[in-house]
Amino acid sequence: LNDVVRAACEFTDAIAREAGVDTTVRFEAKDDLVVINKVQIEQVVVNLKRNAIDAMHGCQKRKMIVSTRSVEGNMIRVDVADTGPGLAEDVRSRLFEPFTTTKPHGLGVGLSISHSIIEDHHGKLWAEDSPGGGTIFSFALPVTRT
Repeated sequence: LNDVVRAACEFTDAIAREAGVDTTVRFEAKDDLVVINKVQIEQVVVNLKRNAIDAMHGCQKRKMIVSTRSVEGNMIRVDVADTGPGLAEDVRSRLFEPFTTTKPHGLGVGLSISHSIIEDHHGKLWAEDSPGGGTIFSFALPVTRT
């Protein structure tokens, strides 16, 4: 999974730099063997990163941290944390429903599709407030034992 996340990050690095977003990537998960459709999971990471970049538009502080770590239950967790304004409570409750968007020109299908992709991989996708302000989008996938 670390390789898939790395590829997604490389794909969006130029977009982040252009938007003035400082990105840090941390691969803390040592056990990262997962059974996935690489293209689909890469698309989820790209979508989460692009959303984070968009969320920080106009913010003075623009930092994003993308990380992986092993978590309880034989899972690997991927986090995309931003320093944007955070999520309004009314949006949070319907975040993964189709056609929910906070963007003036967004279609509101990216998170819905990402949620379906992660669930199809026997995982979970969620959002939470970041302790320093902003939002953390996370997903967890089961690790494959060899």
